[in-house]
Amino acid sequence: MKERNVVVLTTGGTIASALDGTGRNASGALSGETLLEHVTLPKDGGVNVQVHSILQKPSNAITLADLLKIHHLCKELANRADVDGIVITHGTDTLEETAYFLDVTLPLEACALVITGSQRAPHEEGTDAFRNIANAITVAADPVMQGVGAVVVFNESLFAARHVRKVSTYQVQGFDSPGYGKLGYVDGSRVHLAQAVRRPAPLPLGEMLPQVAIVPAYLDASSTMIDAAISGGAEGLVIEGLGRGHVPPSWLDAIGRAAQVGIPVLVVSSCYQGPVHPSYEFPGSLASLEERGVIAATDLSARKARLALAVMLSIEATEDVSTRMKQAYVA
Repeated sequence: MKERNVVVLTTGGTIASALDGTGRNASGALSGETLLEHVTLPKDGGVNVQVHSILQKPSNAITLADLLKIHHLCKELANRADVDGIVITHGTDTLEETAYFLDVTLPLEACALVITGSQRAPHEEGTDAFRNIANAITVAADPVMQGVGAVVVFNESLFAARHVRKVSTYQVQGFDSPGYGKLGYVDGSRVHLAQAVRRPAPLPLGEMLPQVAIVPAYLDASSTMIDAAISGGAEGLVIEGLGRGHVPPSWLDAIGRAAQVGIPVLVVSSCYQGPVHPSYEFPGSLASLEERGVIAATDLSARKARLALAVMLSIEATEDVSTRMKQAYVA
């Protein structure tokens, strides 16, 4: 079997942490080259690895500009005939957002893209850093992963970028896909893909990503959060709704004002499983929101719906956001 070529891009995070003078972890302190020195790949892997450190920061500090930088670099690499797979090491706080953004903006027809991180720093007992990197490289190099899209590899499991969520603050099984399950697993040099992935065509991406705000609904929450987001410059809103996509009844006027000034508003559920649906008729129900122009975004978390909307708003085309959302992310 011919040797496979994988490029590893490191961005910081726990997986690249080192102890600082306080005894706490300095996130992103280690370069990619230092990390790869401690990674052992399967002897029968036949993988050639290149590594580039592109960011050195904790993932809570990742910006929209950083996402564009990572996107353009991955696009360039994916278009090269001599690159079979890309691995991105990333802090776990926003890992699922970066993975999703890349999944919906890159075609990835002939190149695998794997995102990984760790719950334990490289110097900590029982670290999962080097195992996760090795597994991610193995997955990225496997021909079966071409065309699958962006996947997260964590704790020897594979997850689709669209559905993956961080589910633990510290345990090594830090990620899962609630309601969907994992795509497969990696066991040494063996990659087993148990589920097929349905991916829509990638979304066109503009030169800048506009700000889209997330407003969470909760018992007796004030609608002033909506007005504050708009006055703060948000060009789109994502409502993290209750249950099937509901909000306090006092929110309806503020949401209507947003729609009147041309700000698209999406609503998702704060639940880990289940779609939003207009099952009820009462003030603040999804039905009452849709009457005011709110777009129901099915099966997406608020953080991912925010990125989908930002990507759609990044282009100058006047195509209806509601139509594109339904075609690409609701069906």
